[in-house]
Amino acid sequence: MDKEIEAYIEQIVSRINCSKEERVEMIDEIRDHLSLLKYDFVAQGLSEAEATVKALKQFGDQKQISNGLQESLFPYYKWFKIGTWVMFSFYAAVVLYKLLIERIINIIADHLNGFPISRYVFLPPDSESYFHLEVLQLNANIIPFKNTLTYITGLDKFNLDVIIHNTLGNILIFLPLGVFLPLLFKKCRPFTKVLLISVIISIFIECSQLIFMLGQFDIDDIILNVSGSLVGFLLFKSFKSIGEFSKKPSFKKVV
Repeated sequence: MDKEIEAYIEQIVSRINCSKEERVEMIDEIRDHLSLLKYDFVAQGLSEAEATVKALKQFGDQKQISNGLQESLFPYYKWFKIGTWVMFSFYAAVVLYKLLIERIINIIADHLNGFPISRYVFLPPDSESYFHLEVLQLNANIIPFKNTLTYITGLDKFNLDVIIHNTLGNILIFLPLGVFLPLLFKKCRPFTKVLLISVIISIFIECSQLIFMLGQFDIDDIILNVSGSLVGFLLFKSFKSIGEFSKKPSFKKVV
């Protein structure tokens, strides 16, 4: 089959959200249609190259075909996509508010009320600046699970809500991210992509908190955040597999 035809087919199926089996079925179906069209034009006296161009032109616009195939597989896909983006935007806004914006508001309120030192960091009385290396070290934990173990083994020292917030809370807040990434972005379907993006986002938040005195840098937060995202990713993969296994073949020959 011509490379031009294969590229044309790839442009069609790459836009469609479907399983591997449905993708293979679509490719075979479209390839068969194009082959028949091309051979008809060759039989009419056109050259191979001319027949290919004519067949592709008659077959139609790739985007329209993709939309038709997607509609046949999932009639409400467009509204599902819009709804998912709305939920993701709301989720992202909540995370940014809880981890950054709310703390900024609290710091500003503290300053206006005569408390110039951020409630979220430790600043020794004799220190000249928060940005001295020694002070930053006091506000950063780079030993994995140090603080987590402190919370878990310190039931007599910390309130239960504090322990849950700093352990389970850090997992749950990133769990939706592991669902939304592969659901909204095809390039985020691999495990490694979700892992990398989750690490980058968590590090960005932790560094922002440290630099702007919004919180202490804690490697445990990164580990727990990423763990939560990966749990969400595994849930997404599990539900996706169950859905593909249970549903009947839905590919309609709309081409």
